[in-house]
Amino acid sequence: MNRIKKMYQNLNKMQKIQVVLASVITLIFLAEILVYAWFALSSNKAETMTKVQEPKNLDIRAGNAESIEYFDLNDINIEEITADSPKCYVFCVVTGSSKTLYDLQIAHTTNIPFTYTLYRAEVGTEEDANTVPYITHDSTPETIYYKRVGEELKLTSLNDDKDNIENYGRKLGEKNDKYYDLVYNADDSPEIYAVAKYEQVTELETKDPDHDFYILELGVETDNSATGFLKWNSNENNKETDIIYITANRTTR
Repeated sequence: MNRIKKMYQNLNKMQKIQVVLASVITLIFLAEILVYAWFALSSNKAETMTKVQEPKNLDIRAGNAESIEYFDLNDINIEEITADSPKCYVFCVVTGSSKTLYDLQIAHTTNIPFTYTLYRAEVGTEEDANTVPYITHDSTPETIYYKRVGEELKLTSLNDDKDNIENYGRKLGEKNDKYYDLVYNADDSPEIYAVAKYEQVTELETKDPDHDFYILELGVETDNSATGFLKWNSNENNKETDIIYITANRTTR
């Protein structure tokens, strides 16, 4: 009798196990249907789901590819600038990849008759001629010497000076210039030297693996009638301030 009872209990357990297994198999089957349905739906939208690799942003930095905050043009004594002794600064354009084509633009006000000259640069040694020293800003500062590479980069003016001796060559505070019209409204009357001058060099190509160094030279236009710089007086205007913007954009053709 006990044996029969035990067999009955075992049979009952096996039925319960079969019920459980059947439930599990059913759930697995349903899961497979859901996965297949998701996969089929996703496959139809595979093109829209594909991740697009966007090009890396161009980044302007100081020497040694340090933060732009160290690209400091403050405290320039204009009386110390001569034709043989311009003020020189190093900056860097990080592109993220080699052979990237980009344009460099310099926009600046003209309160002071600065001239702007641009050169490619690379790391040199202290013994190289006319190097520009740059002191790093890490925990163990060191001096890196940058030397010019090649000829001066030709900056093309996008809104040329117009001959006007009364304003030492500056006559940009006039309407009907497309760059003026992009910034100012018809009823604006900006001070003439606050109107930015735009210059650029195009289709530069990354030389290093992912960045390029540049040297920016600041000179001063001398007073002479040929260029119209007759009205600017360094003694009276030595506290003037200019603003300069340097931007980098990928070349578009």
